[in-house]
Order: sequence, then structure tokens, then C-alpha cells
Amino acid sequence: MVNPIAAACAGDGLDTAFVPDTVYFLDNPGLGDALSDTKVLTRTLMEQYGVESPTIKTGHIDHETDFQGIATHFREAIAEARDAAANVAVDVTPGRKFMSVIAFNAGMTYDANHIFYFYLESSDYFSRIYPEIPRTAAKLYDFTEIL
Repeated sequence: MVNPIAAACAGDGLDTAFVPDTVYFLDNPGLGDALSDTKVLTRTLMEQYGVESPTIKTGHIDHETDFQGIATHFREAIAEARDAAANVAVDVTPGRKFMSVIAFNAGMTYDANHIFYFYLESSDYFSRIYPEIPRTAAKLYDFTEIL
């Protein structure tokens, strides 16, 4: 979950770096304790890129197949960011395929500025953090520039 944010902050693969000041996560029973560590790493990352008071918000669903809850999470997060006149990025990299599909659709439907996907050339780099992955082995794509 953190690698796409790190790549966006670094501007890897992008014309312009994207450093969020607010990040929305969606917690579900399948994540266990992983989300807690992710939030700490995300906050640290945002601070390193100059965000003085990062905001991390977390939505919750009771079951990972709560498709309506997932869709609502993305719709409300995008609407809230739009109301704050923020640039909006949706990351479709993490999670199950259906979550990525819902995230992608929400990004397209609600006019996100960026729809990111963090591509790894090899499964050898799964579970490795961004600084440990060779730059030639990873790339952040923005589907709003491709489609």
C-alpha cells in the first residue's frame, strides 16, 4: 500500500510528483495488523516530502465482499477531497481485484486527477519496500494519462 504513494511522491514515472496531504485507507477484516504499520509508514513518508500535518483517514467494512461499502468509501473520499479543492489520486494497486475494479471505476466516474497503478517487473520484489526496489524494476502508471 505504501509503495505507490512513495513512487507518486518521488514522481517516478510521472511528469510531476504527487505528494498527498491526506490519504484514505479502507480497512477490512483481511488486513489484520498490516494497516497499522502502513499508516505509520505513510505518515512518515508524507512528512519527509514536506507535509507538516498529514491526515490519514480510514474507512471500515465488515466483510471484504461488501461491494457497496467499498464503492461508498471511494465515492465519499473523492467527494470530500473535491470539496476541499484537492487534486485527487486513486490507487488501484493494492487489494483484491474487485477492490481495484471498484477503485478504478470510482476514479473514472468521479473524475480523479490521477489513477495510479504501481507495476513491478518481477514477483521477486513483492513485499519489498520502495527504496529497496531497483528503479528499473518498477514503474508507477497513471491511467488518466493512458486512457
